Amino acid sequence: MRFLKKKIALKQEKIEDGVEPKDANSDLIVKKEEADESSPYVKVSHDLVLKEDILPLRGPRKNRTLPTADSKNIVKNYGKALCAFASSKLAIPYIENVVSKKGYDGVNINKFTNEIKSKKETTNSMESLRRLLMEEDGDTEEEKQYKHVFKEISIIFMKYFSVNWIYSGKLVHKNAHLKFRFKMLRRVKNPEHFTYLKTSAKSS
Repeated sequence: MRFLKKKIALKQEKIEDGVEPKDANSDLIVKKEEADESSPYVKVSHDLVLKEDILPLRGPRKNRTLPTADSKNIVKNYGKALCAFASSKLAIPYIENVVSKKGYDGVNINKFTNEIKSKKETTNSMESLRRLLMEEDGDTEEEKQYKHVFKEISIIFMKYFSVNWIYSGKLVHKNAHLKFRFKMLRRVKNPEHFTYLKTSAKSS
């Protein structure tokens, strides 16, 4: 009790002498006038704290747009490339191999290449390319064999020659044609499903 009275009396004397008692947390009071305005910090006793700056809101990130081509142009370009390859000298060893392997004795290679070459200019849509790949009612045995050979040669082109064709040719939208290469390959293998080609990354 005596100690408490002495402490109160001492505190009262300091107040009367104009000395403000030191608060326990007084070391934490920010002295802004002592801080350098150009400094990113303010002085807080013996410690430094960061100023709270309001950052500007960042807008949504824009995805980089890649050049794309219409699906009709992709099919048209691939169709003409398939015809050009199948009617070229480069394809003759592959044609001979398919004819020999399948036993298509009725297939005349020169006649086949000339026939496909004549179809190149009119192969400009899904329907026209589909007709070259898929057997139809009323086809002769020779026509059926020609279509099968063209299908096999087209698969070879799509697998082993299409990338070189894309990058060495005059195509404007090279990335778009490369992107749909495997979709085109699936449709060449299954021409009965060759009814569309969506220009969506999620489409099959």
